[in-house]
Amino acid sequence: MRKANGFIAMAVLVLFLVHGILGALNLMNIAPVVVKVLSHTMLSLIVVHAVISVILTVRSVRAAAKTHAPYFRQNRLFWARRISGALLLVLVFFHMTAFGYSSGGVFRLVPFDAFRLVTQILFLLSVAVHIITNVKPVLITFGVRKLRPKAGDILFFVSAAMLFMAAGFIIYYIRWQL
Repeated sequence: MRKANGFIAMAVLVLFLVHGILGALNLMNIAPVVVKVLSHTMLSLIVVHAVISVILTVRSVRAAAKTHAPYFRQNRLFWARRISGALLLVLVFFHMTAFGYSSGGVFRLVPFDAFRLVTQILFLLSVAVHIITNVKPVLITFGVRKLRPKAGDILFFVSAAMLFMAAGFIIYYIRWQL
């Protein structure tokens, strides 16, 4: 189950990067591309990833309870992964409602105010924490032997993409204010 979750996590990461870069280009009014199928596929994979992660977490907590040795302080990284994932599930809702809604088959924009900007920046920060804390376990799932160079490459590329996404949110916010 862990291996399948690792593959799903990598698929979500790739879809997230494509969605985020295309979305930033759209928000900056450079290339208005909207790929609804991509978003829906990613959301479906996120739900599957979350369900598997909850199952694995429950198993870990039960094992810790049986041994009477939870080692919560020693497992901070474990809990950082779980907490950032749970926070992401909440912030995904804000992301899905930040830009507009459909009414009668017509998409209607909502004003992109400071609250929406803050929720989107928090969303990106939460994604960053989740990726940073999980990149090594995912690489181990794929059988990568030299983790440090691969993890560094992935984190550099993801960081650059996320800075671009943050710029997209900020530019979109500025455009709404003008």
